[in-house]
Amino acid sequence: MPSAAAAALVVTATGASVAESAPLTLDLTAAQAQTARDQAATEVAEQADLSTRRQQIAIQTAALQGRATEKKRVARNNARVAAAAKAKAAALAVAEAKAEREGKRWVSPIAGAQFTSGYGMRWGRMHYGNDFGTAVGTPLRAMSRGEVTFVGRHGNMGNLVRIKYWDGTESYYAHMDSFSAHVGETVMPGDIVGRSGNTGRSTGPHLHLEIHPNGGGAVNPAPWLRAKGLQ
Repeated sequence: MPSAAAAALVVTATGASVAESAPLTLDLTAAQAQTARDQAATEVAEQADLSTRRQQIAIQTAALQGRATEKKRVARNNARVAAAAKAKAAALAVAEAKAEREGKRWVSPIAGAQFTSGYGMRWGRMHYGNDFGTAVGTPLRAMSRGEVTFVGRHGNMGNLVRIKYWDGTESYYAHMDSFSAHVGETVMPGDIVGRSGNTGRSTGPHLHLEIHPNGGGAVNPAPWLRAKGLQ
């Protein structure tokens, strides 16, 4: 009988122990599950945050690359503009140098004319130029680059054009029939300024040419013309 009672006690005690440990096991399992869920949620959040950071980095990288590309494009464009400006300046310098050379070239004031009278005393009075016989209407040309200083009637000279050249020399074309230039006009070598005639104190159609260095008194045109290679 004691043995049966002991067995019953053991059974009773075991049952009580099992009954007491069951809630503890359930609580532990629930806690582990919650921990697992928390960890999963944390991992999801971390992954989402990592993805967001990656997207931000990608956007920033793209922006930086875009700015770098734009900077390179601007630099290339600036280089092209600078090169074009340099080429234009060089071409302009060449053109200006050519124009300068062309402007300082000397040409004959009249073509195909015959020398008829020179510088010096004639019929008791001073003849201050050279005369070139030619038909009325023969073109008269500027000898170099200069400015027209007078156009009009001038006493015995008749119709007169005066041109002051780049070196200070002033030429007089007298006895002209008509004008093709105006005062203040810039003329270049060979530009037609008028046509020969027989106006003023003249014995026949011709060009009376006077040369006035630095706008001063007249000198013999013949040596001056030879020095310019025009005779």
